[in-house]
Amino acid sequence: MSDLAFSATNEDENGKPVRHLLLTVTNTGSKKCSLYAYPYLKFPYARAPIAVIEDSKDAPATLAPGEKAYAALLASGGHMDTYDTNTLPLSLQGPHPGSKPSEPVNVGLPGQVPFDDGARVTYWITASGLALRFIMSS
Repeated sequence: MSDLAFSATNEDENGKPVRHLLLTVTNTGSKKCSLYAYPYLKFPYARAPIAVIEDSKDAPATLAPGEKAYAALLASGGHMDTYDTNTLPLSLQGPHPGSKPSEPVNVGLPGQVPFDDGARVTYWITASGLALRFIMSS
């Protein structure tokens, strides 16, 4: 994870509450790397990680040095168990389903973002527009 840089950007209009985020990972190393499945996002006191949008499933994203991959994140939609935060604990998954996620990295968010039980995330996708397509209608 030391050869990866993470960021989160707000995809909502200025002045609107932040609900739609784009997570970006950049390969800052000198070798190719693969991202498997989707970002594992679990807040310290949550019962379960943020649910994945299965329709977004894609092949693992392989990034050459300098390349990026994206995951779209819908922060709220269920209106129950709201949790406001300005950081997101993000872990990467291994190549085998069910493998233990990496230790989390705290990704800074664009201000305080309310998350709730309706939060959803996509698989890692190499085209930002394609990732966002899965959440922008929500």
